[in-house]
Amino acid sequence: MEINQVYNRELKEKLVNTGIGLLLDNQLITQEDFPGLSVEMGYVFSTDEDQIEALFKIGFPDKEFFFAAQKGKFMMVNINDEMFSQTVAYMSANHPCIQNNELPETKIQKKRREKNNKFAAKKKITTADRLMTRWDDDSVVLKDLETICRRAVACFFVIQIACDIGKNNYQEGLNYFKPMLEKFGLMDQLNSKEQRIVDGTYSMQDAIDMDWAYEAYWALCWSLGLVKDISDASNVCDCDKAIGFVMKCNSIEEFAKKCKLRSKEDILDMLDLYFRYNWAINDAKVNQGTSLGALNPSVVIERRRGLEWIVSEETDWYDLTLPA
Repeated sequence: MEINQVYNRELKEKLVNTGIGLLLDNQLITQEDFPGLSVEMGYVFSTDEDQIEALFKIGFPDKEFFFAAQKGKFMMVNINDEMFSQTVAYMSANHPCIQNNELPETKIQKKRREKNNKFAAKKKITTADRLMTRWDDDSVVLKDLETICRRAVACFFVIQIACDIGKNNYQEGLNYFKPMLEKFGLMDQLNSKEQRIVDGTYSMQDAIDMDWAYEAYWALCWSLGLVKDISDASNVCDCDKAIGFVMKCNSIEEFAKKCKLRSKEDILDMLDLYFRYNWAINDAKVNQGTSLGALNPSVVIERRRGLEWIVSEETDWYDLTLPA
């Protein structure tokens, strides 16, 4: 049975990445062309033999390239826009599965998509109405409260050291906050950037990234019930309040007692909203008609990183990919 794969993100990403790789290998594009990249998927479906049939276009401001997958082969094809449209129309007429545009989503996912699209629209943020949520409630397993608490507090202490780097007070910050990490038993909880901050092998970019990690920490604090709402991504977090969550505690156990993990549904709702914010940020890079409202892109990315980490199997949130 033929199945329309137009909503299979992983498959489409694989096809597009293969096409980009082919263009790079043949020196038809360079990394400098990437900011203007756009993709138009003509069709993509799986056949009765479980092979992929696809036709799509990768465009740049001054050039475009067409690619096809057919009978197990992937190739660049020498066609133009008119031939592209004619081929898509022909295939649609002869392969009814292409005309099946029903989103493969559960009732919960549909409700989440529609609610978050409506909320974003009120904020004057452009979203794709049929951008399907990436998370299936039944298959998602949240990290437990203790794990999230330990990640949040470890991140917080290293952020303070990183902030002192910008003030040329690295050693002073390290001398104060490294003992705090040890006292709370968190030295084994550091991710890659945090470890470099603590052991002194950091780059200035590491220090900048750790400063922005305040927003990932803030998202964790929201998930732990310490922050009321983070749906507004226009402003940075309340640093004074963020500091108070931890500095009033003498142990990780004392911090955890103040926390109550939000429900899976609430966390996935918020993560999906930030996924849509991230989509708008990416789309605005190639589409001048996309409105971001008052979104702060860095706030969006870092808060999404924290939320994604909660539902992922990754230990280091800098190993996460954030597709949108």
